[in-house]
Amino acid sequence: MDLILAATPSLLWGIYALILPVIGGSSRRQILGVTAGCLVFAAAAFPFVPHSYTWLTVLISFLSGILWTIGCYGQICGFKEIGVSSTMPISTGEQLVGTGLVGVLFLGDWASTPAKTVGFSAIALFIIGVAFTSYVERKGVEGGVDDGDTKANSMITGLTVITISSIGYVGYVAIIQIFAINSFDAMLPQAVGMFVGGLVIGGREPNKLTRQTALLLIPGVLWGIGNLILMISDARLGVAIAFPMSQMGLIISTIGGMVFLHESKTRKEKISVSVGLTLVVIGILLIALTKTL
Repeated sequence: MDLILAATPSLLWGIYALILPVIGGSSRRQILGVTAGCLVFAAAAFPFVPHSYTWLTVLISFLSGILWTIGCYGQICGFKEIGVSSTMPISTGEQLVGTGLVGVLFLGDWASTPAKTVGFSAIALFIIGVAFTSYVERKGVEGGVDDGDTKANSMITGLTVITISSIGYVGYVAIIQIFAINSFDAMLPQAVGMFVGGLVIGGREPNKLTRQTALLLIPGVLWGIGNLILMISDARLGVAIAFPMSQMGLIISTIGGMVFLHESKTRKEKISVSVGLTLVVIGILLIALTKTL
């Protein structure tokens, strides 16, 4: 039962990435709806989770939430530029490189030589995986020139916004770890920070209170549920098991983007994304291994 629980965040976060494009709306409207959904869930769950606050806990958690919003907004922009199936492996790989380096430089992770060897091997796999995932074919399947130049330009833009997104996501995780704040304590003030960030980004969106905005609360609630379940799984199973299982949602979102969202890719691009995805997944498993060394 605990293993099923640990796998649930990956399912929810994979679905989250797939339903955002289906609901639609501008990037600003989407971030406004998603962050509102996160706040609604955090407020509803607040009476049922343990929490203890200091001013430092509230302030750092609030800032962490704003960083998450920067990360989420960049990721949403990435979905629109290069699709979910390309964005998710790149985003996950970059985030794991960033969190790995923060762990080594500031938190004393990978202290042993075997852990460093495995950890930096994982980082190498992430970098290679991102390179494969970002491949764009310049010629069509029949050999004629297609929209390869346009796709290449979109990929450059996509990589830029995803990298900014990853910096936000890494900061969101790192600041909580550096100040050793309990995840349950952080949940509500983080969600407030997320929503404030969403208001700043989406505040100029016309006609905010629409049916579409209301529907966009759904992926935000899904993300919040997945986040809470991950906290519970960490406590029950340990990070070494709960963390890699929670990251496997990128398999659902990557394959789902190609199959269900019908994102346009040539045969070579599909193969390249699949190779990149595989390398990122192997890297995730290696990161999990470092937590036991």
